[in-house]
Amino acid sequence: MNECLERGLEFGINLVEEGHMHPIGCAARVVEVTQSYPDGRMDVIVEGTRRFRLLQLKNDDRPFATGEIEGLVDEEINVDQLLVDGCLEKYNLIVTLVYGATAPLLSRIDLGFCPSFDMAPKAGLATEQKQRLIELTSENARLELLHEHFSDLLPMIRKAEAIQRVVQSDGYLRAIT
Repeated sequence: MNECLERGLEFGINLVEEGHMHPIGCAARVVEVTQSYPDGRMDVIVEGTRRFRLLQLKNDDRPFATGEIEGLVDEEINVDQLLVDGCLEKYNLIVTLVYGATAPLLSRIDLGFCPSFDMAPKAGLATEQKQRLIELTSENARLELLHEHFSDLLPMIRKAEAIQRVVQSDGYLRAIT
């Protein structure tokens, strides 16, 4: 990490599950060091920069894994703008329900070349969903994954919100008129 900070280098992050390293990973750069500890550990905020495929691990003397990679390129297709709008609408609704009326919402102007990657960080995806998202080589497929996830998540958030209202009112339900 110190080398990355000193030289402004990126590092790779690959999901490892039950001893298996997924070959598709994400390069990242350190945005901020929030805490440094006497033993050399650090709490850092990172930002993903690009996806890659790990071709082969190198056998060297470094205390961390290194490898040969190639960039992961999306298929050349037009992004479905109706799908973008549907995801954006559900995303903003979820953000508002979870974080409140003052939460920063995304607009079309905020979205980059791959809108799915702009929405994914606050989408509440499980680890396996995040891995699936970065493995997909179609923006439309990633947007479909997010749209389905948002559609499944919204009823759960609304139910949790209703439970919270009951808890806050000491268990009393208001009469429905």
